[in-house]
Amino acid sequence: MFFMNICTWDPKDEQEVRKRRAKWEWPAGIKVVCEFIDLQGCRTINVVDTDSKGLIMSRAAWLDILTFETFPVYPFGESKALAGG
Repeated sequence: MFFMNICTWDPKDEQEVRKRRAKWEWPAGIKVVCEFIDLQGCRTINVVDTDSKGLIMSRAAWLDILTFETFPVYPFGESKALAGG
């Protein structure tokens, strides 16, 4: 199943987010479809293909610093081909 995550953080945590992200890797079994960083700052957006257990694992290390808005999505049009659907 595909999930979209909109991840936001407080501007005061910018350096900590960058530091962690430089070392962090997606857990095994999670297929990252796409990732974007908001050029205005303090937000990333990603789409992953995983089950609910994988989704929870992917967020666990970040719950203290990021706020997640997560919802299931389904690709269509050109996005469907990119997602392998």
